[in-house]
Amino acid sequence: MARTRMPIGTYGTIKTDEMGPGKWRARARYRFSNGDLKQVQRFGSTEAKAVANLKKALKTIDSGISSSISPNMVLSALADRFIADRRERRSEGTVQTYQVAVNAHIKPDIGKLTVREATPERLNAFLVSVAKDHGHGAAKNCRSVLSGMMTLAVRNGAINHNPVREVEAIEKPRKPGTAPIPPERLGEFLQAVENDARMQNADLVDLFKVMAGTGFRMGEVCGLTWNVINFEKNQIEICRQAKYINGKGAILQEFAKTHASMRTITAPDSVMHVLRERAQQAIRNNYDLVFPSIRGGVLDPNNAERALRERRDALGFPGISSHSLRKCVATILDGQGMTPRDIADYLGHSKPSMTLDVYMQRSRSTGKSAKKLETILSDIIH
Repeated sequence: MARTRMPIGTYGTIKTDEMGPGKWRARARYRFSNGDLKQVQRFGSTEAKAVANLKKALKTIDSGISSSISPNMVLSALADRFIADRRERRSEGTVQTYQVAVNAHIKPDIGKLTVREATPERLNAFLVSVAKDHGHGAAKNCRSVLSGMMTLAVRNGAINHNPVREVEAIEKPRKPGTAPIPPERLGEFLQAVENDARMQNADLVDLFKVMAGTGFRMGEVCGLTWNVINFEKNQIEICRQAKYINGKGAILQEFAKTHASMRTITAPDSVMHVLRERAQQAIRNNYDLVFPSIRGGVLDPNNAERALRERRDALGFPGISSHSLRKCVATILDGQGMTPRDIADYLGHSKPSMTLDVYMQRSRSTGKSAKKLETILSDIIH
């Protein structure tokens, strides 16, 4: 009967020999990730130390001499491989999010575990701890990174299945979402913004007017350029977004948040009126941005959001965010009898369920959405 082949990443019986006074040798056969079966040996001043030195070496010897991913590769090394792989295929912002999860949580807490030691039980305990100490968002990002890391390990034959799939889902604590600005108070909000000196000085008045009539995300409106606006057809194309990147500041990212976010909408006449007036008075900038920063560069969405957050109490709308305008648009369209599919298409949601859960599915009838909005906005935006 043939001898059972030793699994990759495992070793056989450890044998010891006394080589001389104060010198011991410990040796064992180890099966490397390329299938080779070789003897590995280490020495020590005592038998116990020789065995300890050998076991320590066997934990990292495969990843140390091979660029391939093995069961003995530590998670910190696997995380670096994962980040390098994603850097070639993901946006800078996404890679930055992954890197934070790796540096802040994965490496410090479980980075010394090997791939084979990353069991569902250990990973689950880690994620529960991150959620408890740092919040649902941090735990969710760590879970995404770990899943990608383990998928890479499976693809390279280090493990047979992804242990993250067996980890419990990270449940977000139920908190009330951002409340929409009531449609009947939208005019009051825009008037307060228009009369606010801070909003005027920061050149954010027109920005919030456009958001109120389109439901654009903050990153989308900050990334709006004049060449994507068709004044003859009242159409605006969303194909890029402004985004803050550590070490670079605000940049113009040449793609939208999701595939569904890349869309062309028909805008209400009121919004187009604001944009026409702005086009006549605007000082052009290097990026051709509709809403540049004060210095003519890309407006950081975080700064625009911060300005609203700092002034919302004075404006008479405590607790709101830019997302409140987005929800207000959805509420208006819902009240005007638009279908969930129409609303989702206008807002650029990737899944119809998102619109159903949060506000309310999709068609290409954005012209109907614009007309419905105009019935409300015609007396508000001017």
